[in-house]
Amino acid sequence: MQSLKTEGSDSFYRLLAVGARLNIELSDDPRKTQVVSRLVGYRKEQFLLIDCPSGQDPVIERFQIPNNEVIIRAVTDSEFRDVIAFRCLVMGVIQKPIRLLIVSIPDNVAHRQIRQQPRIDTNMSVRIQDSDSTFNATMTDYSVTGCCLEVPANEHLLFEDETLQIVLEYGDSISGKITGSVVAVNNEKDPPTAGLQFDDSESTLRKEFFYQLLFDMRKNDKSLEV
Repeated sequence: MQSLKTEGSDSFYRLLAVGARLNIELSDDPRKTQVVSRLVGYRKEQFLLIDCPSGQDPVIERFQIPNNEVIIRAVTDSEFRDVIAFRCLVMGVIQKPIRLLIVSIPDNVAHRQIRQQPRIDTNMSVRIQDSDSTFNATMTDYSVTGCCLEVPANEHLLFEDETLQIVLEYGDSISGKITGSVVAVNNEKDPPTAGLQFDDSESTLRKEFFYQLLFDMRKNDKSLEV
């Protein structure tokens, strides 16, 4: 990934895509609580319209208080998949016909480009299903097209060309199953490892999981801070 850039708001509109998944947090929240929303639209130089965040956490109410500052991150649909981040102010809430959050247009937008489909280190415990059973594994890295799994021999013996499903439960908004075929097995390692190549199904889930992992990297990667 290239180094972080900052651009004015004119370039910002080029990066916007209605319907884009957004990660939002309050700038003064020490817990860095994230909520997921979608961009509904905007009026240039005036405001953005966002699906109003919802949930049981009491902090959700603070996303609707005028003049509270929020940090918004998204992955755009531009040619090289820009990751953008910006700060803006809550302006108000539209109640009807649906609840929409109104936020200010940012003065500056930080972004960087993802020129390929990089793999993200994960070290995440996951449940895997084959045709007969369910077993435990560790996902050590992930990309939109595949991942690497560590599977203890007492959990499951890995074979090339077998079909596996990852049972995905990540946060409040990412859940489902991702299907792939084992393309490489290394039984010399302890635990053995396998490369999994995903099929063409669940493309939206695979991408949104990747974007969420990318946003979560900010805890150790300050280049997504604004």
